[in-house]
Formats: sequence, structure tokens, C-alpha cells
Amino acid sequence: MKNRKINSGGMSLPELVLAIFMLIAFTGFTVTIVRYTSRFFQPLNEEAKEEYITSEKELQDMLNDHTQINNAFDSIIEILSEPGIKKDFILNLECTSLPSQEWNIPSIDTKAIPKSYKICLKPTSLSESSYSDLANDTGKPGIYILYSKPENGVSVNATPVRRIFCRPKPFCKL
Repeated sequence: MKNRKINSGGMSLPELVLAIFMLIAFTGFTVTIVRYTSRFFQPLNEEAKEEYITSEKELQDMLNDHTQINNAFDSIIEILSEPGIKKDFILNLECTSLPSQEWNIPSIDTKAIPKSYKICLKPTSLSESSYSDLANDTGKPGIYILYSKPENGVSVNATPVRRIFCRPKPFCKL
């Protein structure tokens, strides 16, 4: 038995044809099953299709709102993190849907925040030291939370957006 030489030349032509037919049959069967089962995951009537399209549109609207809010946050943080803005001014800011007018942020439009949201600014427990302490390297910069909250409450179509930032910018270390 040790002296027998194994001659393996691969598949013969009839075996190859049979293997290809089996592959085609398996693929066809799989496609048929997937088509059949996918019908169960689609809406059954026109009203359900309309609701599906509406919910997808609302999801797109929420994503657009978040993009719009984040762009406004960038501008707001850029202004509020400057050392020329006093700490007392920031601590007295109230929630608003018009930060360009009520917070005097000139770099954003009046439509920067969607109508269904208000933005707020809250200090954290890591409060900002006075400028004299910061200049002498004995003080610490402040950490603030800028957030948007939906006016009608949190839902699937309206979720809050939050950003944390440090100010005054020259004293924040990475």
C-alpha cells in the first residue's frame, strides 16, 4: 500500500458540469427564498407605505436639524470661548431659540437653530477662574455644556444635541 502512487488530476468534465448546475440551483433557490421572505418586511397597503415614507422623511429632517444645530454650535463656541467674553455674561445666558439676537452672536443667522429646538448653556462643576489667576498660571479654565433641547420633549423625531467646550480658549490645554 505504501508503494501505490495517488494520481489526482482534478475533476472530470461531467463532475465539473454537475458542480456548476448544483451551484446554479442553490443560488436560484436562495434568491427565491429571499424574495419570498422580503415581502413580509414591506408595508402591505398604500397607507402603510405612505407612513413608511413619512417616517423616513422625519428621520432625514432630524438629521438635517442636528447638522444645522452642530454648525450653529461651532459658531457659538468660537465666539464664547474667546477671552474677551466675560464669565458673568456667559453665566447669565438663558435658553433661547434665537441666539443671534438674544445672545448677540453675530456669526449665525436667525434661522440657525430649528424652530422646534432651544439652546442652552450651563457651566459644569469645573468652574472658570478669574483672569488674574489664569494669567498667573494658578487658575483653571472653565468647562461648559452647550446643548439643544426639543421644545416638545424628546421623541424619535427630536433628540437633544450636546457639546462640551473649554473657555477661555488660550488657557485650554489639549
